[in-house]
Amino acid sequence: MSPQSCSAKNFIPAPSLPGKGNGDDYAVLVSANSSPTTGTDDTPVALTSPPEPDRRTQTSAARQLLCLAIVDVVGFSAMMRADEEGTFHRWTGLREELILPLLASHGGVLVNTTGDGIFATFTNPVDGVQWSRELQSKARQRRQGLSMRVSLNYCTVLRDGKDLLGDGINVAARLQELTPTGGVVLTQSVQEEIKDHAEFETRPFGPVTLRNIDGDVMAFELMTDGRHHSEPAPGITKLPSIAVMPFVNLGGQEKDDYLGAGIVEDIVVSLSSHEDLTVISRSSTLAFARQPIDPKAVGEVLDVRYLITGTIRRSNDRIRISAQLLDAGAGQQLTSLRRDFEVKDIFAVQDEIVETTLTHLLPGVHSAERRRVFRKWPSSLSGYDNYLKALDLIGSLQRIQFESALSHLNQAIKADPGFSLPLAWAARWYSLNVGQGWSKDPQDDSAKAAELAMRAIRIDENNALAQATYGHVRSYLFGDFETAITHMEHATEINPNSSTAWLLSSVTLSSLGRHEEAIAAAERSLRLSPFDQWLFIHYAFLGIANYDAGNYERALIWLSRGLAENPRYTSALRTLAVTQIALGNGEKANEAIAQLLELEPNFNLSAYGRTRRLYSNPAQADLFRDRLRQAGAPQ
Repeated sequence: MSPQSCSAKNFIPAPSLPGKGNGDDYAVLVSANSSPTTGTDDTPVALTSPPEPDRRTQTSAARQLLCLAIVDVVGFSAMMRADEEGTFHRWTGLREELILPLLASHGGVLVNTTGDGIFATFTNPVDGVQWSRELQSKARQRRQGLSMRVSLNYCTVLRDGKDLLGDGINVAARLQELTPTGGVVLTQSVQEEIKDHAEFETRPFGPVTLRNIDGDVMAFELMTDGRHHSEPAPGITKLPSIAVMPFVNLGGQEKDDYLGAGIVEDIVVSLSSHEDLTVISRSSTLAFARQPIDPKAVGEVLDVRYLITGTIRRSNDRIRISAQLLDAGAGQQLTSLRRDFEVKDIFAVQDEIVETTLTHLLPGVHSAERRRVFRKWPSSLSGYDNYLKALDLIGSLQRIQFESALSHLNQAIKADPGFSLPLAWAARWYSLNVGQGWSKDPQDDSAKAAELAMRAIRIDENNALAQATYGHVRSYLFGDFETAITHMEHATEINPNSSTAWLLSSVTLSSLGRHEEAIAAAERSLRLSPFDQWLFIHYAFLGIANYDAGNYERALIWLSRGLAENPRYTSALRTLAVTQIALGNGEKANEAIAQLLELEPNFNLSAYGRTRRLYSNPAQADLFRDRLRQAGAPQ
C-alpha cells in the first residue's frame, strides 16, 4: 500500500488547525513561520496569509514523504470558559514540559501550534506512532484533566521553503475530528509501516467518510489503553456498571485534592464489594480529572451506564460535598446529595453516598446487605492522607519516588495502626522491591511482605487487596501455591470488582499451570481498569500468562506493550528475554538482558532462582532460568 497521495490542486491558506470547525478545508497550506495563537475549539485562526500567485513559487516546491501528526485538546473551549487561567497554564505546561520534549526525542519537527492544536511531522512513521502512544500514556499519568486526540497520515506533501501544501494534511486534520478521546487514529499508509512492530497493536477504525474529502479513508485506532483488548465472555449477563469520577476541589488547596481522591477511592471500594455491580477502578477515572464531564461521552469511553460526579469545598474545619448519580446514556441526573459537615464526619457522608447509589440502582437490595459492603474506616485523616500520597508514588518505579512511597505508608501505619489498606500496600511495596531487584535482603523483605499482608487481613479479613497481596507473596516469593490460591479466590469473592485482585491472581494461576484461567483473570482486570496508572503491569501479566501457556507471539505483543508503557519493569524484561529465546530471536533476547542489567546490575541466575518467579512444576522453573541463561543472563 503506497502512502496517501496529497494532491496539491488547491493552493489556498489554511484557516485553522483541527477542531476549529468552520466548514472550509483545513491545512492545504501550512506555514512553519506562523506564530502561535490562543484560539479555542470553535474560533478560526489563520495560520498564514494567502500567497501571491507566482510562477517561481510553483516551480520551487519539492515533494517530500512525511508522517503528519495533528493533536487537539478535547473540550478546550468549555474548560477555558470554566477556568480560563487554570486551563491555560495546564495546557502550556503540558505542551512545553511533555509534548514538545517528546517530539524532539522522537525526531519530530514542530510545524505549528495554534491555541490547543499541534501540527508536527516525522520522517519515519514508526517514530510518529511511538511519539503518539507515549504522549497519550504520559498525559494520562500526569492527570491534568487534558485529554487529547491524535491523528497520523503518511503521505507526500509539497514543501515550498518552510511551507507544507497538500490534501493529505486535510486528511489528517479531518481524521482527528473523529478520533476518540485519549486516542490515536492513523491511516492505512501508517498502518502498513508499523504492521511488523510487535509493540504496536491496532484495530480497524474505518472506512470512514471525512468532510470535504472524496471517497472513504481506511483508518485504524492505535491501542493506547485497555478498552478494546478483551470483551466479556458470550452469554454472561452484563451487570449495571458505574464509574465514580474525580471530585472537583472548589477550594483550590492541594491538601483537599487528596481528600477528594480519598472520597472517590472509598466510594469505589465500597461499591466494588457488591457482586451485582461492575465498578470501574479509581485509577482509570483519574484520567478524567479536572475536565468538564460529558456523561454520554465518558459513559461510552468507560463502557458504563452510570456515573457519580461531585465537588468538595473546605471552609476551616467544615466541608461541603455535593454528589450526583447520573444516567450516562441519557445524560440525566437520577439523584443527588448535598451535605455540610465537620471533617471528622466525612466517612459517614461517604457511606451515605454509597447507600443512596445502591438504593437507586438496586432497589431489591436489603438495607442489611447494603450495610455489609461498607468499609472499615480509618480513624486518622493524617494517616489517610499519607496513604493516598503513597498510591500516587508507588507505581512509577522511579527509585526515589518508590522509596518515598514507603515513607508515606509507614507514616500512615504509625498514625492509624488499625487502618488495613496502608499495611496491604506496604506488603505490595516490599514484593515489588524484591521483584525489581532493589532489595538488599530479599529473604527479609519477602518475610516483611507476608507479615504486613497478614496484619492487614487480621484487621479486616474483607480487605480484598490484602488477601490478594498475601496470596501473591506466598506464591511469587515462597512457592506456597496452595495457600496462595485460597487467598486469591477469597479476594475475588469478597470484591469481584477488584482489578488488583484479578491481576495478582492471574500470575498465581499461571504458575499453577491453569493457563486459560490465568489469561481470563488478567483480561478481566484490564476490563475493570482500562485507563489504569499501572497499565504496564496489566500488559506484562498478560504477557507472562501467555508465555506460560506457550502463546509466544501473543506474549511478545503484551510484554512489548507493557515495556513501552514503563521500560523499568524488570519482571517484563526477564519474561521478554525468555520469550525471544522461545521464538528463536537470540539477538533480541540479548538486548532485553542488557536492558535488565542496566536496571538491575547485580542480577544473577543463582539469586533469582532462590527468590523470585517460582512454578508449581520445577521443570518449568528450570526451563525459564535456562532460557534466561541462553539470553545472556549471568550465572
